[in-house]
Amino acid sequence: MLEEFPYRSPRPGQAELAKFIEDNARPGKLIVVSAPTGFGKTVSVLYAVKNLVKEGVFEKALYTVRTRNELDPVIREARSLKLRFAVLYSGRRMCPMINEIIRDESALEGFWILCSLMRVQGRCRYYSRIQSMIPHLILSVILGSSNHVDVARNLAEKLGVCPYFAAINILNDVEVLALTYPYIFKERIWKAVFRDYDASRTLLIIDEAHNLLNMSSIMGESISVKELERVFQEQLQSVLSDDVKQYIRDLLKEVTKTGLTGIRGYKHVPKESINLSQGIIERLKSEASELALRSNTIAAGFLITQLASLLELALDNAYELFISRDPYTNTLLISALPTTFEPLKRVLEKFSAVIALSGTPPSQQFFERFVRVDRSVYSIDVTLFGASNYAKENSFVVVFTGASTSFRLRSSAIYETYAKLVEGLYKALTEGVILAVYPSHEVLNAIIVRIQDNMNAIIENSLPLSEVVKEVSKHNKCVLHIAAGGRLAEGIEITKSGKSLVKGVAVIGVPYPQPDDYMKMLFGKRGNSNDELGFFKEVAVIRVLQAIGRAIRSESDKALVVLADSRYVTHGILQRLGLKVKVISRSIEDVVRVAAEFWAKQRS
Repeated sequence: MLEEFPYRSPRPGQAELAKFIEDNARPGKLIVVSAPTGFGKTVSVLYAVKNLVKEGVFEKALYTVRTRNELDPVIREARSLKLRFAVLYSGRRMCPMINEIIRDESALEGFWILCSLMRVQGRCRYYSRIQSMIPHLILSVILGSSNHVDVARNLAEKLGVCPYFAAINILNDVEVLALTYPYIFKERIWKAVFRDYDASRTLLIIDEAHNLLNMSSIMGESISVKELERVFQEQLQSVLSDDVKQYIRDLLKEVTKTGLTGIRGYKHVPKESINLSQGIIERLKSEASELALRSNTIAAGFLITQLASLLELALDNAYELFISRDPYTNTLLISALPTTFEPLKRVLEKFSAVIALSGTPPSQQFFERFVRVDRSVYSIDVTLFGASNYAKENSFVVVFTGASTSFRLRSSAIYETYAKLVEGLYKALTEGVILAVYPSHEVLNAIIVRIQDNMNAIIENSLPLSEVVKEVSKHNKCVLHIAAGGRLAEGIEITKSGKSLVKGVAVIGVPYPQPDDYMKMLFGKRGNSNDELGFFKEVAVIRVLQAIGRAIRSESDKALVVLADSRYVTHGILQRLGLKVKVISRSIEDVVRVAAEFWAKQRS
């Protein structure tokens, strides 16, 4: 048994993983850990961190998670290990004065400008108390909090300090700082918050590290063209200088023109077409600051600040500008996205060492061949230590080879075939949820309109996950139609009494990334089609396994998995997935019959 391990009986593999990290996490190393849902990776990693910090290998660890709700397991295990920790997430959500300084919901986006003004003018009573507060008192309140909401509430109510700046101010006094992705992966946020912080003796822990393959979502910046047009027309025409007004007009004209020609994924906007320069960015920043000082243009000022930040990011040679359409509203977005792996490389090499965790992490090859990190990369799968991977062990896998979503094969007939497959699976299901997972919203929409059966269908939308779960729970059985790689495919959890309600996962097509301008630029600069194919396959495999993970959350969950594309057999993807296939068939009738038999057996 591990000395001081917080639980009497570690699960299979937990002690071994902790020891592996203790033995191998050293400056200049990157460790990739594959640990399935339910393994308990957080406590294993934090146990190792506690010992590594005690031994002086690292001064502290930054434990980064995708969403604020994912901070809670880190808080729980840090408390169980008696680690000194702090928590950092959205400043607006941590602010105890949010209802006092933001009275109009339309001004929410201007929060940071208002926050800055109140601090400078000495009007924030919570901020002014921080400097006189003893770090030990702040820590004691944090350590007594059970989740991220309680941390913020208790600091404000018990000590009367700003939770956000309190966490930053005690950085030197903690062993672990749990924080959300933007603080690590958005360079402007890192610089604004941590300023001259030296990370050379800090261990970075990246939870849900499969997100690293989607750099555009975690490192890019976006702004709504529609919102920029609206604010420009309604508020900015009369207050901006002539040259800044003309620049915004020209920018809107160029990106709107680009968006009119039809978009699949991201479409490139050349920097030279919008006369991008540091000079115009400085003018935008200056005028945005002036707007922020006026009570009636605070939100507009923030929007112009956002635009300036986006354009400044695009000045970086590793970034380019793109136009896309929001999958839910169909409105245009302009984005600055990394078109090389250099920005990710910069982040990873900023820290002394890195641990990348996931049930489906990027491969060692991803870090060595694509990111090209200048450090030794180790990869470990906890199943080698005796841990179980229930997502793979409890999946009944059927491969349907009677259709493919390959671009050259897409047609009305193919979409009709997939519609009939989904209809058949729904009829065979007695109760529960089927996740129908599509390679893109375009394919999803093309198939949805062809489904004839009067099924309970819920289509992915922009509602919070909790609202989607609530809608699903209204039905005895239903199909939830989602896009692969999206927030539902990788984040939704539909359970009752600890058991998953998702009884089937139908992966329609192979969920490769969209071959759009963004992907062409990301790999075009490398000039190697084998690299592109290898990357696409890695992304597809992770997306499939993540979708299966929505159905199998514990040892007691079992699910039917239908991989519906002939390429699963011909492209060698099955071997990479590591799944045991039970049936391969071109017949919808065969697949539906097998599904009905599987679900009937689960009910008996």
